[in-house]
Amino acid sequence: MLAPALAFVGSGCLLVLEIVAARLIAPDLGVSLYTWTSVIGVVLAGVTLGNFLGGRLADRRPDTSTLALLYLAGSAAALVVLGVLQVVHSIELPATAPALLQVVWVTALLFLLPATLLAMPTPLLTRLSLASVEEGGRVVGRIQAAAALGSIVGTFLTGFFLISWFGTRHIVAGIACVLLVLCVLSRPRWLGRPRGVSTAAGLLTIIALAGVAVGAGWAAGNACLRESNYYCITLVPGPSVRASERTLELDGLPHATVDLADPAKLTYSYEGLYASILKAAYPLHSRLDAFFLGGGGYVFPRWLEAHYRGGSVVAEIDPAVTAVAERYLGLRPSARLRVRTGDARRVLAGLPASDRYDAIIGDAFNGMEVPWQLTTRQFDALVAAHLRSRGILLVNLIDGVHDDLLRSELRTLQQVFPYVTVVAAPGAWPPGPVRISYVLVASKAAPSERLPVVSPVSLDRFVAGGHSVVLTDDHAPVEQLLAPVSAQLLRAQLETGG
Repeated sequence: MLAPALAFVGSGCLLVLEIVAARLIAPDLGVSLYTWTSVIGVVLAGVTLGNFLGGRLADRRPDTSTLALLYLAGSAAALVVLGVLQVVHSIELPATAPALLQVVWVTALLFLLPATLLAMPTPLLTRLSLASVEEGGRVVGRIQAAAALGSIVGTFLTGFFLISWFGTRHIVAGIACVLLVLCVLSRPRWLGRPRGVSTAAGLLTIIALAGVAVGAGWAAGNACLRESNYYCITLVPGPSVRASERTLELDGLPHATVDLADPAKLTYSYEGLYASILKAAYPLHSRLDAFFLGGGGYVFPRWLEAHYRGGSVVAEIDPAVTAVAERYLGLRPSARLRVRTGDARRVLAGLPASDRYDAIIGDAFNGMEVPWQLTTRQFDALVAAHLRSRGILLVNLIDGVHDDLLRSELRTLQQVFPYVTVVAAPGAWPPGPVRISYVLVASKAAPSERLPVVSPVSLDRFVAGGHSVVLTDDHAPVEQLLAPVSAQLLRAQLETGG
């Protein structure tokens, strides 16, 4: 039963590495369709190459010493990942290289070798377990099933628990330690007889190497202030010279800037547009009840609390984001500012039909990370059901290059709301090739004439002037629509060093 156990644990380590890979490169390359595609493709390439090389090695050197050396090499490769992460900017391709090629290059440099080495033991374990050709089917099935089961367990264990418990770099160091244990369990000949002096020396060597692996994990540190099941959360100084400003970054992308001396101060342009829209629709200090799709730094809910009566409900999917906002950004939930943990769509769908709001405000679109389930026609219908007769939906959306997502989101909103328009900063309309933040406004009643909205003729001409789709729960290709913008952003990040 040792061979299936080794296959189970080794394959589990491989999938653990794959899950943490995207988080490890997120601070440098962001999280997008390109990074996830690169991680999955590179790891699959490593598995393919590892199975091929492992099969050839199994025929030439079918012994436990070979197996142990593979685990030892895999452990070393995991530690190399931690080392390369520290100098990843110095090994990028020239700035003239395409952004997509840059992502694939960095991902392959980090993860192709360890993925290959972690895939090589499975063919060798199968070969070592074969006593006769007649039992080949059972042996192959048993080893492959154990490896697949290990991959499943590693996937769920990492995504649900390990990342939030230990952090990605410590997990990689843990993989190195586990592989060292597998090296010992392989019983290589060079560890000597069970009671021999060489066995003790070999075990001491393995223990020392494990200590080095753990130390490397700690020495590599963690770029995240808090690493949750959703984000790498960091706080950096704000864009101004004020010492009281902090910028909240999620997976390396700025999400909110909070002035600790004035937590209700608005910094970003879209926040100013939100404020202008609400002040045009509802007099200051009147009653206004709002529902927020996402919390982030909780800047705008606090602005609303300071300028209007009524209350706000904020649906934030990541409890760690709320915890960071409370500990470091001065958030104080109250009867007028209530926080509900969970996906905004699920929270909204779970409310009684009688719960209606004057404004439902989107703050869940974090740069290139757009939760597709908050873009669809079905979600828009849910929003409409929880808006009062003169209520408004405000959605911040960043787009550029071809503006396909902006067109699609406008077209989708028009399927549900009779009044849909865009509010943009001066000079930001009509859209151009540069990434710009827009605020989409949708309502059942005609919006206030005081709103600085795009004219209906210009809006209709824009929607009809390019590619767009009606986003539904069955077809919401948000990542593909944003792909050109993601490439533009990645190129800018790589040119500026992150």
